[in-house]
Order: sequence, then structure tokens, then C-alpha cells
Amino acid sequence: MNEELFPDDTDKLDPEKVLAHMEAPTVLARWEGTLGEMVRVAEVELRKALNNTDSAPELARRVVYAICEHQGGTVMYLPRGTILKRAMRDAAIYQDWRDKGVKPADMVSKYDLSSQTIYDIIARQRALHRKSEPDLFGFDDGTIH
Repeated sequence: MNEELFPDDTDKLDPEKVLAHMEAPTVLARWEGTLGEMVRVAEVELRKALNNTDSAPELARRVVYAICEHQGGTVMYLPRGTILKRAMRDAAIYQDWRDKGVKPADMVSKYDLSSQTIYDIIARQRALHRKSEPDLFGFDDGTIH
């Protein structure tokens, strides 16, 4: 019955109108907690990346608003910076090896890791990439077509 009295019109919100009123103190006060922190972090990083541009605050709010639009209401895990950096490093090592043909021994000094660690990372990354590739030959179901 509530749906008849108060129809859900949230999908009719115009993002441009929402973002246009973001400077109002009462609206800014609503960006509390994690959302406010996300906006502040995004703003700082955008200022660095864009050489202290005046559009950084608006862009930061746009990015966080877009994340809320697409991910809002879901529970998600955000890895800590060190874990994310390590995952990005491992992906770069695998890409250097696979796409650029860089030998593991040549990556030791570039990534400041032992050769055994480089080999271990490549092995883990290969396994991850194999899992994400489609099974073209029917091996997953135990039959060969």
C-alpha cells in the first residue's frame, strides 16, 4: 500500500540537479562518514593529478555520486592500499613477462624482489588468468567435444 501512496521515483533523479546543489551547507553536511571521506580523498588525488585544478571538488563529488549510483546498497570489500598496490605490482610483473617478454631475472632489480618471488608471482598470475579464460575445448565438464 505504501508503494501506491509514495511511488518510488528515485530513478527519476537528475544527477546534474543533485550535483548542482552539492555546495549547499545542508547538503554537504549529509555527506558524512565514509562518503565524505571518499569525496575528500578523491578531491586530493584529483588535485594532484590535475595540477591543483579548481574542478577537482566537483569531479570528486561526481565520481563518488557515480559509485553510489552503481554500487549503492551493496556490501563491498575495498582492499587496503598495500594489498591493492601488491595486486597491481603482481599484475604488472605478469604483463611484463607475458606481453613484453621481460625475463624474470631482469625484473629482480626493477621490482626489488628475489628471482624466486618473481617466479612465484608469475605462476600465481598464470593460474588466475587461466581461471578467467573460457574453456574452448570442453575440459571443464570432463568431456571432450
